[in-house]
Amino acid sequence: MNGFRWLAVIVAMALCAVASNAFAQVTAYAPGQGPVNSIAVGIDVRASVRSRCGFAAGGAPVGTLQQADFDRTGFSKDFAVVLNCTGASRIAVSSVNGALATDTNSPGLASRAPYTVELRMVADNGTTATASCAATGLAAGGGCSFGGTASTTNGLQLGAASTKANGSYLRVSAPAYAGATPLAAGQYADTLTITVSVVP
Repeated sequence: MNGFRWLAVIVAMALCAVASNAFAQVTAYAPGQGPVNSIAVGIDVRASVRSRCGFAAGGAPVGTLQQADFDRTGFSKDFAVVLNCTGASRIAVSSVNGALATDTNSPGLASRAPYTVELRMVADNGTTATASCAATGLAAGGGCSFGGTASTTNGLQLGAASTKANGSYLRVSAPAYAGATPLAAGQYADTLTITVSVVP
């Protein structure tokens, strides 16, 4: 430290000698010396990111099931679901008819055929949520646990983030028709709508 102080004195003297004709004086300070004040200021920076939830691009379940003579063969088909939810979510399904239905009106014959809807949702961490309901439970007031429109309190709850293709699906299925009243000939259809909501 003494070496630095001596150097500072020499520099000051040299500068004074050079600038003496102009009557100026310059003082140089060695590192760590001099009248420099240091003030510490703490700045607390905080931010937050809200959960987002929806279907990934191309991840909404879409498609059509075409099955001839389903009354004799039954059917089963999976529709892939890919979410883009950064936290917990709820998924719900609604049905227009609550069954496969036809406009054909034949006395003594049935015009509605039951079927089942199953949801299997998989999170990024491998946890799953699975449930199934008869289509009748997905119609308005049907009482299925994941029936209706998804909200923060309604729908099948997946407790963790799901942001990629994890094997989630919506499955529609039915065995061969076993009702006491035969089905009328015709085209049968139903429309399912699946919705997703973030869980705070």
